Amino acid sequence: MVLAPVIIASTGLPPEAVGLIGGLGGFGAVWFFAANSAILPSLGSLNSLFLGCLLASCAAASFALQLGWLGFLAAILVGFGYAISAPAGSIILAANTPKKFWGTLFSLRMAGVPAGGAFAGLVVATIVAQYDWRISLVALVLPSCLSLIFLRSIADEIYVPNPSVKFSILSIFNPKLFLTPFQVLKRIPNLATITFVSIGFAAVQGSLFTFFTTYLTDALGFSLGLAGSLYAAVQLSSFFGRIIVGFAADFIGSTRVLLVALGGCSPVGLVILYSLHVDDSLMVLFVKCSLIGSMIASWNGLFLAEVTRVAGSGDVGESTAASTFFTFLSYMVAPLVFGFVSFYFSYYHAFALMGCLVILSALFLLKSIFDSS
Repeated sequence: MVLAPVIIASTGLPPEAVGLIGGLGGFGAVWFFAANSAILPSLGSLNSLFLGCLLASCAAASFALQLGWLGFLAAILVGFGYAISAPAGSIILAANTPKKFWGTLFSLRMAGVPAGGAFAGLVVATIVAQYDWRISLVALVLPSCLSLIFLRSIADEIYVPNPSVKFSILSIFNPKLFLTPFQVLKRIPNLATITFVSIGFAAVQGSLFTFFTTYLTDALGFSLGLAGSLYAAVQLSSFFGRIIVGFAADFIGSTRVLLVALGGCSPVGLVILYSLHVDDSLMVLFVKCSLIGSMIASWNGLFLAEVTRVAGSGDVGESTAASTFFTFLSYMVAPLVFGFVSFYFSYYHAFALMGCLVILSALFLLKSIFDSS
């Protein structure tokens, strides 16, 4: 979302429209998770990942055309392509790695997300500051293209379940597919619990990543270059944070305990975010942003590891898709709500609302731990 303010400005929309772009990206992800049962079982894990890289790359490149309606469609396709990695990646990891290392390995896998965000914050913001912003889209698309080449090169070296049904592109438009995640949650014990918890975490993280550069530039008066660098600090700290909490979860033998702890840290991260000031020294700003990223955006790998554990001997891809369907509903809705509250009230009220949601999630998970002990 580093380019969001520039892209929105180029189409003549107000800054709050960033929430719409973020929400549409979330809708694309939700759409895939609903249609997962019509895609993964037919294409297979690796082919689905190929499709995701291709869709996301083409959609991101289309932003350069500066057509408002096309940008909204591209946001949906970026979300669709990105979402494929969650269930497909979980299937591959679960089939090829020891269960006792899932906390670390799933967190390492999810650490790639903030690493990409940090790359965008450092490289893309620099390109925007010195050249035309559309040139920076090349830097965003290139890693995805390289991923396609890498996936093809290792296709014969990993075990993945074989496709079981024939693929039909029309099947992904069946509205009945949106009932599937509800059915899966009802069928698999304890999946609903961890799914509910992820909604609060996703609301805070989704709002943070969607509005971070916009908040700094629009409300606090930061330059886009500095805001992009601070965004990179947030992403880099969440990269290291995910690895650390994943290792810690495997060490103590419980992903749920670590998730409860992160639920307490997340609101503190929002308080630190609200304390940022344009007159702060660079050292203070980068330290604060490093704390923000590690507190708010380190939970993702633990969540996917817990979903895989709950799935047991069942369909890992189905469980992951069903659970992350609701997680990305939160990613989709939260930026819209955050934008509405910040526009009609203030950023303070928007931050407070998101903080309350994640506290509720942490308390719910804590209760489930005591109930099962």
